[in-house]
Amino acid sequence: MNIIKRITAKFKKLRTKDRIMAIAALALTMAVMIAVPTMAWFAHQKQIATMAKINSPSKLSLKSGAREDIIQFKMSGIDTTKGSSKDFVFCVEGEDISNYNIQLAHTTNINFSYKLYKATESSDSTGVEYLSENGSVYYTRRDELDGGYVNNETKGTRTIGNDEYEKPSYDDTNIRQDFAEPLYWQSSMITAEDETYDDDQAERSFRNYYILEVSWGNDVTNDKETDLIYLTAQVA
Repeated sequence: MNIIKRITAKFKKLRTKDRIMAIAALALTMAVMIAVPTMAWFAHQKQIATMAKINSPSKLSLKSGAREDIIQFKMSGIDTTKGSSKDFVFCVEGEDISNYNIQLAHTTNINFSYKLYKATESSDSTGVEYLSENGSVYYTRRDELDGGYVNNETKGTRTIGNDEYEKPSYDDTNIRQDFAEPLYWQSSMITAEDETYDDDQAERSFRNYYILEVSWGNDVTNDKETDLIYLTAQVA
C-alpha cells in the first residue's frame, strides 16, 4: 500500500505532458499483454489448420463401371432362362489408403450364388460388357477375391443367414422369415498398393475394378421373387 501511495504521489507531481505519456505507456503495455495471448491463439489455430490439411481424412468410394456413379450399378432384370449367370461391373476408388475390405450382404429369397472377381479394363469385346453413357466398355475377369460368409447356416440344401449380427427386434412369440435374414460376405484384406494406380489422379490414389457374378441352378425360375443386395467398402 505504501508503494502505491508513493507512486500516486509522484504521479500527481508530474506535469500534464508527463502524465499523458505515462498513461499511454501503460495502455501500450496492457495492449501488448493482451495481444501476445491473441497471437498465440492465432498461431495455435494455424497449427491446427496445417495438421488438418496434412492429416486429411482418407477417401474411399464405390462406383459403377467406367467410373460412373454407383446409382448406375443396376442388378434388376435378371432373366434365369438366359444362361446360368450374369456379371455386373463396379469399382472401388480411394486416396491415401493402404488396405480395404469389400462386404457383400444379401437376403436369400432367391437361391442365387455370388462371387467377386478382380477385373481390368480391356479392349477385347469378348470380356464382360458394361454399357456406359458413352458406349460399351469391356472388362477382363481376373482372380476371384478371397473371403467368406461370416453368419451362414444351413437350412435343408439352402444357405441362409443367422441373426448373429442383428440386434433382436422381435418379441419371442414372433417368427422372422428365414430367407429375409441377410447373409454377410466379407473379403480378405485388399492391399491397394498392389493394384494399379492412375496417373491422372492425385498422388496415392487408386481405382480397382471388380466383377460381381450372380449364378443360379435349374431350381431357380423367373417367379418374381425379390432379394436385397448391398455392396460396401471399408478401410481396413
